[in-house]
Order: sequence, then C-alpha cells, then structure tokens
Amino acid sequence: MGSIIICFHWFNLMIIMSCCFVSVLTLLVPRISIRSSSEARMAFVSSLRPFLPQQHRDVNVRKRIKLEEGKGYDSFIWPTISDSDDNIRDLQKDDGNVDEDYKTSKDNVISLIFDSVVKIHCTHSEPDCLMPWQRVIQTSSTSSGFIINVPGIGVRVITNAHSVEYASIVQVQRRGGARKYNAVIEAVGNECDLALLRVDSPDFLKILVSDDSDIENQLILQFGPLPFLQDEVEVLGYPTGGDSMSVTSGVVSRIEMQEYAHTNTHLLCMQIDAAINSGNSGGPVVNENLEVVGVAFQSLEMADNIGYVVPVNVVTHFLEDVRRHSGRYTGFCVLGVRLALLENPAFRKSLGMAVEDDSIINGVHASSSPQSGVMIKFIETTTYAGKLNLLHPNDVILAIDNITVANDGKIPFRHGERVALMCYIQNKFDGEIVSLLLLRGGKEMKINVPVSTKRNLVPANFNNKPPPYLIVSGLVFTVLSVPLLAAWEAWDGYVSDAVSYLLGLVEGVKELHKDEVVVLSQVLVHPENLGYDKYSALHLTKYNGVPVKSLFHLKNLIYNNENDVEEEEPFMRFEFAPHSTTIVMERYNMEKVTREVCEEHSISKPYSFPVDEEVRNTE
Repeated sequence: MGSIIICFHWFNLMIIMSCCFVSVLTLLVPRISIRSSSEARMAFVSSLRPFLPQQHRDVNVRKRIKLEEGKGYDSFIWPTISDSDDNIRDLQKDDGNVDEDYKTSKDNVISLIFDSVVKIHCTHSEPDCLMPWQRVIQTSSTSSGFIINVPGIGVRVITNAHSVEYASIVQVQRRGGARKYNAVIEAVGNECDLALLRVDSPDFLKILVSDDSDIENQLILQFGPLPFLQDEVEVLGYPTGGDSMSVTSGVVSRIEMQEYAHTNTHLLCMQIDAAINSGNSGGPVVNENLEVVGVAFQSLEMADNIGYVVPVNVVTHFLEDVRRHSGRYTGFCVLGVRLALLENPAFRKSLGMAVEDDSIINGVHASSSPQSGVMIKFIETTTYAGKLNLLHPNDVILAIDNITVANDGKIPFRHGERVALMCYIQNKFDGEIVSLLLLRGGKEMKINVPVSTKRNLVPANFNNKPPPYLIVSGLVFTVLSVPLLAAWEAWDGYVSDAVSYLLGLVEGVKELHKDEVVVLSQVLVHPENLGYDKYSALHLTKYNGVPVKSLFHLKNLIYNNENDVEEEEPFMRFEFAPHSTTIVMERYNMEKVTREVCEEHSISKPYSFPVDEEVRNTE
C-alpha cells in the first residue's frame, strides 16, 4: 500500500514538472518562430542594400550594368563577370542585433519588387497559314511580365514575344489589383522571345511610386550580372494553378547555347531547376540581390524541374537594339558564313595548319605551335562579309578579337565554360566590327569584318503580320515559312515527297534581301483549273520561263508584264519543284476566274502583301 502511495506522489510530481516545462516552452516558442521566420526572410532577400536608402548602402555592393544619362547599356564585356565578394549583407549593429530601420526598409523593398511583377492578359487572333485570307478561332492566355525603366526609352513592361503573339488586345494587371490596364506592343523580338509593352494610363504606376515626377528613380527592379553555376535564383510570376503571384526557387544548372522554341533560333540560354510552368512565361528571374538576371520563357517537356531563362545579356541586347533604332527591333547578328569543324588532323593538315604531330620533328620541337580553328565553307552574299568580298571559302578562322577558336568551333566563356563562336558575334550590333585572325593559303592575316543582322530564306514568323498570298485562277500562292510547314505537319512523321523537299529549303540562304520561296499552297477548284485541284505544297521555280524571286515578283510578272514582253503570252506556265510539275492556264480569263473563286470563298481581295510592304519601306 505504501509503495502505491509513493508511486502516486511520483506520478503527481511528474505531471507538475511537465506542466511547468510546457509553460516555459509556450513562452519560448513564439520567439523561436519569429526568429526562424526572420532568418528565412533574410535568406530570401539576401543582399538587399543596393535598393535601400543611401544610409543603409554598403560600398562593397555587387557591380551593376552601368548606365549613362540618356544612353543605353554599355558595350558588352566578354564575358560578363560579377565581383567575387558576395558578402554584402552585413547590416548588424555592434551588439549583433539587426537594425530595425533596415527591417522596415527591407519589407518595403520586397513589397515593391513583388508589385513590379504583373500579370499579362492577351487575346490572340492568329492567321490560318493554309488559308491566309482568314484567321483561326480566337484564343486567350495569361502570362507574366515586369515593370522596369529602360534607358533612353522609359518605363515599360517586359514579357515574352509568344505571350503577345498575334494579339488583338493586351491588358496588364498589377499584383493585388482588380483593374486591367490596356497595353500597347511597342517592340517584339521573336528571335529572343521578348516583347516590350507600354501602358499609357497614368494610374498604372501609382502603386509603385510616391511622386510621379520622379518615377524613373523610384522603380525598384534593376538588371544584375549573369549568374554562375549553382547560384540561387527565384522565379516570380503568375503560373497556372492559382491567381496570385508565385515564387519558386532553384539554382543555375547550365549556361550555354540552346534552341529558342519560338523561332528555332540558337542563342545563349540559362537552364535552372526551378519550376517554370504555363503562365510563368515573361516573369523575371532574380538573384539573391533581387536583381533581374533573366526572363523565364520555356521548359523541357517530359522532364521535371528543367526550365529555361533568357539570360540578362540577351535581354539587355534586345533593349539596346530597340533604343538604337527608335523603338524598332532589328535582330541578332551573324558573321554571314557557314563553317566546317576541323577536329580531324588530316583535314587541318590539308589546309596548311600546324597540328600537334608537326610540333615535334625528329625529336626536336618545331618553332610553330599547333593551330586550331574552323573553316569557312560558304559566304552569304546578303551580308557585309559577302558584299565586301572580305572572306573566301577555305579560309580558316583562328581567332576572333584575340580569342582563340577551338577546332570544335567553341571559344572560352568563363572558367570551365565554353560557348559557340556565334555566341560572341550575337553580342554585337549591325555594322560593328570584329577582328578575325585568318589562315589563307598557309599565311596568317588579320581582317576586320562588319557583322550583319540575320535574315532567313524561310522565315520562322511574319512579325505578327498575316502571311502574304496571291490567288491566280484559283491557284493559291504564298511564302514558305516554318508555321506553314507546321500546318502541313512536316515534323510529325510521314510526309509527302513535296513537303520533304520543302523541309530541305529551311536552311537555305538568300542571294538577295527580298528572296523568298514561293509555294503553291492549294488549288481552289474551278471549271478552268480542273486536273490541278490535287496539287499542293509545290515550290514555284519559274513563271513563263522566268525564275521567280519572291511572291511580289510573281505578282508583277503576272499583272504588270514585268518581263518586258511586247505582247502578252496567251498562256500562263507555272513550273514547280520537285518532279518538274507544270501547270498551264489561259491568261485571257484569268481575272474573271480569280474573281469568281474569291466570291465563292468569301475572299475580299485576291492578294495581300503586308510583310513585303514593311520590307520595302525599311530597305
């Protein structure tokens, strides 16, 4: 009985001690939670001082892209390297406590940065590539964007080009706001998948600034340096799955040339392991300083957490291009040559290059060191290199601006990183000079070559304009383009010989700036064109024996007798490739048949050249 009483007393004592421990723990837990929350917040907003009031700034902040008043971005440095000192968030007092003013400023900065990220609402009205006189059913989408001050241009919203492709109306919605502001598409860079929007409403920026007269100095988001591998980044935007802003974290996994899916162009690209979902497109990717280091734009299908980002140097190149050309985007530059890699020693020997085996002769080191480079196979005549006859076939490019070119066509980028030679040229602008060290006929020489903007024979898009078309007696002619090939399902498995032939023209080059591949899209049946109604996807090479250079050229040959023939031919003879297919129509009733076909199919006019009009106005 005594032992039971003793056990009972011990049990009561344990209960009392447990209650005391719980009481003490209840007092401590809130402090622990607050401290943990504060530390997590500090980790997210590390290195905020560049955005804080002047008294909180530190002299050892990371360098930014320097800007001059009224000018654009400085010349690009190869590569863009940030300072090595990353310890720039030491804002503690001597006693180890964090400055309370800093906490308040920090929260304000985070809020302003989040407020700079906007949601883009767009209604798309895309043309029908197979019937270019009409449009497909209207669709709508949401994506992300962010507000930033562009030097020499003003306050704008940056988003992806595919987010506003063929837009009927674009609206921008601020974080936490109900109102949607109408936006104007000011510039589109389809190659780099970027677009610049302007919002004219004076109320749009009121949530971000306190004084309208000093808007440019109060905007928070700024560009930072190109990050390194394993640098932590945050993706801000409005992805699918919710309506409010989302923040996902990750690290930089890879930086190299990648294909931009919007136009199949290869540019420098940043791969991260943060999730980039539908709706994230156009949102900013920020570093630990909350500086913009890229723009989210695509992800890899059938893979988890592989997202791709337009890096900051590509973004600033796009903005500087727009600034230099008064709001018009011109494109990224090329050297204008086709290159052959020289990884085979015999290939290098045949060109007179010193190879590793030749550096030691009979046990004695030769005076010349091994040479590396790439060989020029072909020069495009529409570029400066072709027009000025500066480069020749079989020339070997050994170095560019004193940067050695390897036999695989790559050059050093940063420590442990290499990129393709074209990546360096893409940092230049139209007409800028690069110095090439060439090997020609066994002799080294230096030649200065201007770079040129890229113009494809088969365009990847029509810059948000409808594709051109020409209808002649029911024959529908248009310009070969990537969207048209996609409409023919050219990349979806089995295709006809005609479509396979057209696929081979995608990598073709222009002889003249206005050169196009004119194709017969389809035949709108009429009693006068019976027997031809099954023809489609044919490359028109000649009209009445004259080589056809463009769709506008074909129109002039048919309607304006551009061939300078004294008497009009009674027949119209169209010659096609492949298989030398030929179509012959009578000319005398051409306008009557064309009019009847257009009336039957509710086509307002037999031809349209919106793209050609722009080309003729800019050249």
